Amino acid sequence: GPAGMRMMSDDERADLIMSLKKKWDAVNKTYQSTSVLSLASLDTIGKVKRKEMYEAQLAQIEKDIEKLSKKQVYVAEE
Repeated sequence: GPAGMRMMSDDERADLIMSLKKKWDAVNKTYQSTSVLSLASLDTIGKVKRKEMYEAQLAQIEKDIEKLSKKQVYVAEE
């Protein structure tokens, strides 16, 4: 692999993906339970920002899961 990097083990990768899926579920549950989903309720800047924050978090977690789903994942040596 690249200098200063090591390949992540399958178990380590699977554990991380599982943790990310749990985090996605938790963020999604919070997102679904708030009142930011209906357009009529987006009446304050705070609600709009909160909705955008939840959506950004969910998108980032999805990207991270996608990256970790590749055959070979390299991480920095500790």
